[in-house]
Amino acid sequence: MLKLNRVFKNLGIFLGGCLVALLLLEGLLRLYNPLEIRFKPDRIVLPVNKRYVIDNTGKFTKLPARTVHTKNGLGFRGEAPPRNFQAYLTILTIGGSTTECFYLSDGRTWPDLLGRELGREFNRVWLNNAGLDGATTYRHIILMEDYVVKLKPKVVLFLFGINDVGAGDLAATGPRHGNSLGRLWRALLYRSEVYALEQNLYHYLIAQSRGLRHEQIDLRQVETLDRVPETAARTIQAYRTHSLPYFTQRVERLVKICRDHGIEPVLITQPTLYGPGVDPVTGVNLVTLKVQDHFNGLTMFNFIELYNDVTRQVAQKDGVLLIDLAQELPRNSAYYYDYLHYTEPGAAAVAAIIDRRLGPWLARRYPAFRKPATP
Repeated sequence: MLKLNRVFKNLGIFLGGCLVALLLLEGLLRLYNPLEIRFKPDRIVLPVNKRYVIDNTGKFTKLPARTVHTKNGLGFRGEAPPRNFQAYLTILTIGGSTTECFYLSDGRTWPDLLGRELGREFNRVWLNNAGLDGATTYRHIILMEDYVVKLKPKVVLFLFGINDVGAGDLAATGPRHGNSLGRLWRALLYRSEVYALEQNLYHYLIAQSRGLRHEQIDLRQVETLDRVPETAARTIQAYRTHSLPYFTQRVERLVKICRDHGIEPVLITQPTLYGPGVDPVTGVNLVTLKVQDHFNGLTMFNFIELYNDVTRQVAQKDGVLLIDLAQELPRNSAYYYDYLHYTEPGAAAVAAIIDRRLGPWLARRYPAFRKPATP
């Protein structure tokens, strides 16, 4: 009995020490957190008035040696909103890393270039980039509800898909789900800086394991994988059953939020470098290159196309302008520094495609902003 009491005593001391350490860490993180945590469990902390200067040497040869990336007073990329906001053709781009373009300098991202092109066609154009690296459609909903509906731009362009692959019901553990005790516990937990840090580290590791990282890829050095295991078919079926229904609900929710607040949504499909075809720069077959341990380019393309098809279907069902970037952007390694993220030529190609589809639609919907044709 004495030995058992000693065990319980030591266990109590250990657990008490862990609790004190967690409380100390919580206090330290509240005083100073060296990591920029944008995503809290139930909210987004936008990086307001931030300036990032990034040295790309040794990491990217396809990008300039130095990147300057600035966030304005809203926490977005682009000019501050004009005072007479409603007198402008106001447009916001929302998406993950392929919208934020973190490693491209100000003025070189596709939203920057798109805004410049639209400025040649329309008067008083204001376009901001609200992309957030790693954001899913669940995060886009939070961004819309907490920030964008208050700003109320005329148009929001959504480019999403890749961060939602495999994601199920992301809101299932939200503060409004479960019984009252569970909701209270989560409300307290979601205010913890330690918990937010743990969640962000967890999602970062998941993204790394799925290849969603900024890392230059030389296609000539990538292994090939001609045959994929049967798990690929099972994975597709699992996505159809446990992920796509929730993704569909979230996309429809985004459209509804926009429409309920007088904002016009535009949906854009997610392009990738891998998929059908041969890279014109390297001659590499983009179907058989090994993207993950058990999946090749065609398998990964089939995964993302499940989500792109949902975007296409929702656009058709709800009468939303669809820009099928996944179909229109050529698979060309000159446009990407990895399988997803754009080089400067890639951003220019994306902007040109979106401008070509968006410009005529804006001219019909907002004719008062259209510049008169030059004789």
